[in-house]
Amino acid sequence: MKPRERVVTSLNHEEPDRVPLDFGSWVTSIHKGAYTNLLSFLGLETSNIKLKDWIQQLPYLDEKFLERLGVDTRYSRPGAPEGKSWQLKRDEDETHYYITDGWGVKRAMPKDGGLYYDIVVHECPLRNATVEDLEEYNWPDPADPGFTRGIIEKAKKLREETDYAVVGDFNFESWYENCWYMRGFEQWYKNFYRNPEFVEALLDITAELHMQFLVKILDAVGEYLDVVMQGDDLAIQDGPVMSPEMYRKFIKPRQAKIFDLIKQKTDAKLFYHCCGSVRTLIPDLIEIGVDIINPVQVSAKGMDTKELKEEFGNKICFWGAVDTQHVLPYGSQKEVKEEVKKRIDDLAPGGGYILTSVHNVQSDVPPENIMAMCEALQNYRKY
Repeated sequence: MKPRERVVTSLNHEEPDRVPLDFGSWVTSIHKGAYTNLLSFLGLETSNIKLKDWIQQLPYLDEKFLERLGVDTRYSRPGAPEGKSWQLKRDEDETHYYITDGWGVKRAMPKDGGLYYDIVVHECPLRNATVEDLEEYNWPDPADPGFTRGIIEKAKKLREETDYAVVGDFNFESWYENCWYMRGFEQWYKNFYRNPEFVEALLDITAELHMQFLVKILDAVGEYLDVVMQGDDLAIQDGPVMSPEMYRKFIKPRQAKIFDLIKQKTDAKLFYHCCGSVRTLIPDLIEIGVDIINPVQVSAKGMDTKELKEEFGNKICFWGAVDTQHVLPYGSQKEVKEEVKKRIDDLAPGGGYILTSVHNVQSDVPPENIMAMCEALQNYRKY
């Protein structure tokens, strides 16, 4: 099978010739430190590494690298926004680098050994805002012409001139997560009980902006896509970050509107990223149209892959599952290979599985372990 046929077959809950491999999205990629080490290990060029995601420090991946690993997916992404409100504002002091994004969220990375940009909590732009303040806030433009500049040509070329599955990486900075980025995590979740009017107002605004963005993007390239990525983190290590009742009251209805819009604009499968112990919410996600769950954080409570496959495997696909919390960074090459075999054994029967790491490969993962993951896939992936 060709890569696209392999991916589509698996996502249709049928067995392809072998388990597909993904690498390269905003949640299935690799930190620039690990990527640089891996390129050197493989004897590939390291001088032209450019970042596509400053916050997570994720690089654009070289085509030779993707071919070397046998990756079955390629990504269609929005172009760079042109409006001034979207431009990252950069600053620094003696100890940190700073960036402020188009939503007004400020992040910092230590100069001494920093790996990522983290939110500067005391400067969250809506930390003390009222509902009335939201009307005056300088929201970013979801219809910025830069998003679609060149995107049709690139997506069409991927579709018509390659055999790879085309994945739309179109999450507009996680519409739900932006709410607590701007409000502050603790303040946001207190507001679910103490200020639900504000929660509803901010959710409505960010969801509407996200849908405006999706309409423009999917009208341009929806016909060329096999998968559309969406995502928010609704869970932590031990379970959902809110009660299921709160999720169903505040989040699920708005997700349903967004997912309905996506389904109207494209025949592509709907990929949903949610870290942590999301098991109790999977029936809700299936109900509102999610076709694929990622990253399948196997180290979180209740995320046993064999049980997940038995309970949900005929209704949803699994994308990820190779442990990045313990095995990839700290395990031996043998343990990495055993991890890959287990996930294939648990999730691949009957199709419905795309293999990749749980979230992005982090900076401390040795190149030998990344290659052990790929080598194990080659050994165990055939049906």
